[in-house]
Amino acid sequence: MTEKDETTPTLSPEEFFKVRFINLLKDLGENANKDPETIWLMGSLAGSIIEENQKKSWKEFKLSLSKEAFDRLLAALQAQGNNLAEQKKYKAAYAVETLAISIIAPTMKQDKHLIKGNRLLDSMIGDAIKFYRAKPATSDKLN
Repeated sequence: MTEKDETTPTLSPEEFFKVRFINLLKDLGENANKDPETIWLMGSLAGSIIEENQKKSWKEFKLSLSKEAFDRLLAALQAQGNNLAEQKKYKAAYAVETLAISIIAPTMKQDKHLIKGNRLLDSMIGDAIKFYRAKPATSDKLN
């Protein structure tokens, strides 16, 4: 058994989420134009979700989620992301993780940085949906 390193601070779940959220925004900002497949996958999944729920945008969909729907969607995204990662479909897993992070972000209302970042992420996901709709494929890339 390893002893805990006393010099390494332990992050709270909120702090851990914020670090992951910031890293995600940074990664998307730096690499989105270099990886159209991942952006397409993100747009495909988000677009399917909003169409299935008869919403006009990702933001509108997120605002419509009840606590129960939020919990179900988060569990489904977690299971799907884990399954995709196990299958070594890392780009698809990343797209799923991005959407999961996006639905969690509004629950961190006390953090002004996350509020601003959430608006940016919603915009990025909206752009990914537009990209997907402009370039639909004949087969589902998530399977």
